[in-house]
Amino acid sequence: MRSYLYFVFALLLLGTMSCNSGTETEQVSPAVASLDLAPPQSLPDRKLKKEATIRFQVQDLRESSTKIEALAATYGATITNSQTYSQEELIESNFTIKVTPEKLNTLLTAIQGESIYLDNKSISAEDVTLQYVDVEARIKAKQAVKQKYLELLNKTTNVQEILAIEVELQKVQEELEVVQAQMKALQQQVNYSTINLTMYQLVPASYSDRTSFSTRTISALSGGWRLFKDLLIGLVYIWPLLIVAVAAIVGVRWYKGKRRVTI
Repeated sequence: MRSYLYFVFALLLLGTMSCNSGTETEQVSPAVASLDLAPPQSLPDRKLKKEATIRFQVQDLRESSTKIEALAATYGATITNSQTYSQEELIESNFTIKVTPEKLNTLLTAIQGESIYLDNKSISAEDVTLQYVDVEARIKAKQAVKQKYLELLNKTTNVQEILAIEVELQKVQEELEVVQAQMKALQQQVNYSTINLTMYQLVPASYSDRTSFSTRTISALSGGWRLFKDLLIGLVYIWPLLIVAVAAIVGVRWYKGKRRVTI
């Protein structure tokens, strides 16, 4: 019985270590807390997440889209998303492109070569080194706790102890998988930069040139009916003026008739 209590105590201790591995904080003095602990700019293992956004006008959207796809293949980039929209006066295409950081600027310059008018262009870099180190440390801590549970599992032969270890081992494994997924996402963001590209082509054709006769006829009838209703509502709004105008006309005619009778 006493050995089982020791065993339970060991499990609780390991579980506490597992929970604290992701949330543990350290008390520091105000003097230390005020120091800039960000990694120096010259660190070779600095982790940066780069992203570029560019929007411009092109002469021929279809031709430029084909060239963008060819450029992506040339630079070993991947187009992860592509969408095209048609609006009243323009056609627009949006691309999301993933490329290695060392080729980001070169590919961006090549893409801008399709532009006839540049609306905006921006490049940002977010330092995720501390986040990367934190996730890496949490993975190591979870793996260490998992190894301890495996060692306990190999040593015990008691069925009750085995079941208790397996429950705790499953919890640690789930927590480890979550942290490993965070690390994988961080690595993807660091290893591949993102280009958010928007290209558009102005459409000079008028509305009547781009729609059928039946559509224009229905639109004209609908517009005429709306105009008629607006006129009726307008007359209701100006009814006092109408009364004054009628009274003025009647008064003028009465005055003219009276003068004729007098003469």
